[in-house]
Amino acid sequence: MKKLIINFILFSALIMFEKAVSGDIKLRAREHFDFHNIIIDDNNNTYRGLSNTINLWWEKPRVYSIGLAFNPIFGSASANGNYDARLSNKIKLITLGVEGKYYHRDISPNLFSRLGLGYTQLDTNGPADGAEGYHAYIGAGWEFDVKGIGIALEMAFRQSRLERDIIVNSITPSIGVHFYR
Repeated sequence: MKKLIINFILFSALIMFEKAVSGDIKLRAREHFDFHNIIIDDNNNTYRGLSNTINLWWEKPRVYSIGLAFNPIFGSASANGNYDARLSNKIKLITLGVEGKYYHRDISPNLFSRLGLGYTQLDTNGPADGAEGYHAYIGAGWEFDVKGIGIALEMAFRQSRLERDIIVNSITPSIGVHFYR
């Protein structure tokens, strides 16, 4: 499965390179506050913290976008109370994948949804460090236009399935600021 995801990401990058030649590529960022529930051998561990996602993608503004997503550039999550010694008190969930964003203009020009999938790696000081696998992402949001600047509020869910039967369920509310002019 990992090889399939990596091939899909490389194929997407090739398509994006072709689009970049035509000048349609945009760099976008969003900041979020992640809530992670990490399950290891039926033990639940809760982490939370600031993070971010960078998108490099082809977009038709306020209609749709598709491309690469990387998370996080900065940020980590801290344990909320007790934690499993295999994890440590701070973690970073590193993701690389593809995302698509679509505006539901037939309902409202401000409503959008986002789907993604890709590779995930757990970065921690415990023995579970380096566990890798894949994730699926689904989100929905609303983008306000303020004089050509888009302010996008989004609520999303990501599930990561990693080696050693580790499952990470993440709730990730976020805000993005997009300069369209």
